[in-house]
Amino acid sequence: MATGRTRNVTRPYIIFVVVLFLLMIFPLYGLANRVFPLVLGLPFGLFWVVLLEVVAFVALCCFYRYEYGKGDRS
Repeated sequence: MATGRTRNVTRPYIIFVVVLFLLMIFPLYGLANRVFPLVLGLPFGLFWVVLLEVVAFVALCCFYRYEYGKGDRS
């Protein structure tokens, strides 16, 4: 098992997850809960959810890359 140096990103990750959660629940999702305009053929509410999921995936990849880096180069 590699014992490379890692960085701690727990606090930014928790803040990110809370913000995403808030964007998906009632008060803030209500701003995006519309049928029109259609974006890429999807109602705007569905596009909003798909967009947030894509943003979450990219951010998780970035968090992982930042925390573990390129690995151990010994």
